[in-house]
Amino acid sequence: MIRPVGFFSELSPGWGLAESGSIRDAVRTSGEPDENRIVEYLRRGTGIWSEMSAGPDVLDPDAPDLTGIGSLFTDGTWIWREDLPHYVAKYHLSLPDEFVEHIRALRYEAPPVPESRLVEIATQDLGIDMG
Repeated sequence: MIRPVGFFSELSPGWGLAESGSIRDAVRTSGEPDENRIVEYLRRGTGIWSEMSAGPDVLDPDAPDLTGIGSLFTDGTWIWREDLPHYVAKYHLSLPDEFVEHIRALRYEAPPVPESRLVEIATQDLGIDMG
């Protein structure tokens, strides 16, 4: 079972994955000491679903729209939305300790995800009909 991270209640689409609570509760004044490396890890995940979608920064309605908000990335264990790196970099979101420890254990290098695992996540965890 894939582990969702960053699927906050204010963000749509949520893909039917477990929500992470309110994004407002995850905002911090400063990030992890290695926040830049964590953000890069998020940006280098394997794309599993791509959408030509755009939407507002839910924490700053005056900011330019974010693109690809419905797109998904994974490292084969965890799954996140394409806009998660934006929110972590700009608002220093608190991420689950287990996820951050996972990133650090991988030395900030998102592993390649085999196609068979991507299909498994798409069909079993996201309910996408590949037929």
